Amino acid sequence: MVRRTGVNPTLKMGETVAITWGISEVLGTVREVYGRSPRVYVVVNLTPELSSYVVDEPTTVALPLANVRRADTAA
Repeated sequence: MVRRTGVNPTLKMGETVAITWGISEVLGTVREVYGRSPRVYVVVNLTPELSSYVVDEPTTVALPLANVRRADTAA
């Protein structure tokens, strides 16, 4: 579910994104985008398989939109 409350989010539910995790980056999928500019947040699903096993079980994190970037999907 993507809630649009006064903002046009650049990320959509299900997109793969990269977030900083310690000194590296991990991948996750967008679960939700919410908030009003300039305070827009992204809820990201992290799974062991997609995040290179940085997490032991599926979890979510909420981050400011500025801290999330669309992952390169080129193979």
